Amino acid sequence: MLHFIKYNIIGIMNTLITMLVVWILHQMLDWNLELSNFLGFVAGGCNSYICNRLWNFKSHNDKKTEIVRFLLVFICAYGVNLGVLEGCVWLFNQPFCAPFTEFVSQFMKPSFFANIIANVVYVLVSFTMYKKLVFKK
Repeated sequence: MLHFIKYNIIGIMNTLITMLVVWILHQMLDWNLELSNFLGFVAGGCNSYICNRLWNFKSHNDKKTEIVRFLLVFICAYGVNLGVLEGCVWLFNQPFCAPFTEFVSQFMKPSFFANIIANVVYVLVSFTMYKKLVFKK
C-alpha cells in the first residue's frame, strides 16, 4: 500500500508536469493534440522513472534492463492512454454529447478534458505494470 501512496504522490507530480506541457502546447500555443500529449508524457515519464527508481521502489535492479522494461511499459501504457484519448475526442464530437461538450467548452477545450480522462486511465494501467514488471524485487 505504501508503494501505491508514493506512486500517487509521484503521479501527481508527473501529471502536473504532463498537463502543464499539454496545456502550454495544445491549449495556449494550439499545437496538435497528439503531439502535445506525447511530449507531455515524455516529460512526465522522465520524472516518473527517476522518482520511482530512487524513492518509491528503491530499486537496485540492473539499470539497463530496468530502463528497457520501463520504456516498454511506458509505450504500452501510453498506447492505452492514446486509445482512451482518441475515443473520448470521438465521443465528444458525437451529437448526443453536444450539451456536455458545450458545458466543458466554457472552461477548456473538450480535447483537453479528454486528455484528463486519458491520464486517469494511464495512472491505473502504468502503476500495475511498473510494479509488476519494472521495479519488481
